[in-house]
Parts: sequence; C-alpha cells; structure tokens
Amino acid sequence: MSSPFAGSREATPEQREAARHLVAKAKHMKDAEDDAGFASVWAREARLAIVSNGTPAPVIVGREAIMAFYRRNWATGAHGAGEERETHIAENPFIVALGEDRLLATHTAIFVARRGVMPRLIGFGEFRDEIILEDGSWRIVDRQSSLRRRPRKSA
Repeated sequence: MSSPFAGSREATPEQREAARHLVAKAKHMKDAEDDAGFASVWAREARLAIVSNGTPAPVIVGREAIMAFYRRNWATGAHGAGEERETHIAENPFIVALGEDRLLATHTAIFVARRGVMPRLIGFGEFRDEIILEDGSWRIVDRQSSLRRRPRKSA
C-alpha cells in the first residue's frame, strides 16, 4: 500500500503554522456557524467529499456550493441546536508540503454535544485537507472527510 504522503516534503515552520491556523479557523467558524468566516477557509474551486458511516455523499464542488450545503445544515439543526449544538475537538494536524504553494494536512476530531452539564460523544472524523495559496491566503482546496456518527436521540 502506498503512503498518502508519497511525493511530499517537510513543510517549513511558516507553512505548518499557516496550515494549523487554517484548520483551527475552519473548525471554529463552522462551530460558530459564522458564514463569512467559514466561507473564507475554502478556495473558490474547492472540493468537499464526505463519507458518513460508510456511505459516500455526492462530492460538492465550489465555495458557493459548499457554503449552500452548510447553510442548509445550520438552518435545519443537522449538527444540533442550542445547548446541543456540536463542538469539534481536534488534534494538531500533521502537515507536509506537496509543493511551494500546496500543503497537505491530515487530522482527526471528535464531535461532542451537551445534554445538561455533561458532554456526550456524537462522532469521530478523519480529515485530509489539501491547502493552496490563493489570492495571498491559505485555503482548503480539497477536503476528504470520513465521519462516524451516532444517531441523534430525541429529548
């Protein structure tokens, strides 16, 4: 089996810090349902592939299409609402350079929500983000997500 990091090289400290900040921004802006902030992490022609509980969803292409998908999720409470809205708790990503202006960040996260005062595990995700320098900012151009989620229980 070939390594997903074949053809990569060590990223510079500056590249690693930029990628870490971008991955953290994506997580925090998504959790806050911050439309403008979350849109800013995606490249214009970004690609989002999601496999949830073993079932692949149709690939979403383009920043606007990705944001339309998340706006629908936010409006319908797909990630919980109020106190039960999910929070993503992520590890520090592993980052390599695929070229001068292209990085690869792999990372995992758990999703938790509260019912009362205690957090409750909702799921686990593995992410593979290709990141490019676009218009002077680092942005996600290709995200491959593998999610395992528990079914939501009604109150």
